[in-house]
Amino acid sequence: MASTLYIAAYQETCRPCGRDLVICEHRVRFVQRCDDLYRVVRQFKWCPNERCSAFHKLFAPLIDLRLVLPRRTLGTDVILEVGERHLSRNEALSAVGRDLTERGILVSQTTTGQLLRAYIGLAKAMRGDEEAVRRRLRAQGGMVLMADGVQYDGNSPVLYLVWDALSGEPLFGERKVFRGADDLIPLLERVKAMDVPVIAAVSDKEKGLLPAMSEVFPDVPHQLCQLHFLKNCALGMADDLVDLGESVARRAEKVQKVAKRLHVKGHNSIESEQSAVAKHTQRASKRTGKTKLSAASPKHVEADTRSVAVSEQQVAAELCAMAKHAARAAGRAPLNPPELVRHEKLESVRAFVQEAKKKRATTRS
Repeated sequence: MASTLYIAAYQETCRPCGRDLVICEHRVRFVQRCDDLYRVVRQFKWCPNERCSAFHKLFAPLIDLRLVLPRRTLGTDVILEVGERHLSRNEALSAVGRDLTERGILVSQTTTGQLLRAYIGLAKAMRGDEEAVRRRLRAQGGMVLMADGVQYDGNSPVLYLVWDALSGEPLFGERKVFRGADDLIPLLERVKAMDVPVIAAVSDKEKGLLPAMSEVFPDVPHQLCQLHFLKNCALGMADDLVDLGESVARRAEKVQKVAKRLHVKGHNSIESEQSAVAKHTQRASKRTGKTKLSAASPKHVEADTRSVAVSEQQVAAELCAMAKHAARAAGRAPLNPPELVRHEKLESVRAFVQEAKKKRATTRS
């Protein structure tokens, strides 16, 4: 199951009227990186004040090329691995592609070649030299400069990228064998030579990048990446989260076995029954060529709000369904990781069961 990553617009209030911005739109895309499959949810905001000059103006989240390039599904780290293994280690693209596929990153030979070309394009990026790019950045009022280096392993050269976080426009890219301030200043000087206003700069706390930013852009507000800071705060939970995730998986497996035994005896949760009816109706519609739903469809079944006594087996089936959803709950890493969220939800189901055992009363649906 994909890990969900939320990226919200950084603006909190509307400048013209001072009202709080509200989230108005979600745009979802899936990104396959080396470590996991991510469901990236970009949250757009707007001003709800009808009298404001910025009424319904969309405020977009910053674009982070460290995660994925625009209009691509495979993450930047996958591109980096393909490029470094082929160019630095002389590994055949077919071998690299087979290895990625065995690890669950499904790529074809054609896709592997496209990833290599993307890597070469990043390593030699010079979009900042194009006048059309400069005009676009000036028209949006300037740029929020982001700079970072990505590395395949501890021995390969570092691929440094600088880009505008507002538009997601890659500006320059260079491979650096050394990563001191003197090595990075020339890269940032190329950005300064674009003659485009730099509103702010964002980077991680890299030892060479910090003094280079201060040297080239001394008067520009510089913010350290909050995600890196939060990840550092969450490092102490790493080992415990692994154990917690394994515990959740074991409990979910036990619940699935109980649900299977109940299913064999004819006891299923309401959700499972409705899903089965919907699938049966859909298959029947395809066979007959009719799109009209039958009266048995859940959409046409009126809810019965009366309290009806149910058997303990039926209650157990419903609790299994609750535990199944709890074991798949999503969290927002790094400080609200999925493993912790799933554990807490499973514990809430356990507490409900313990309370029901104490009462031993007739359970109502």
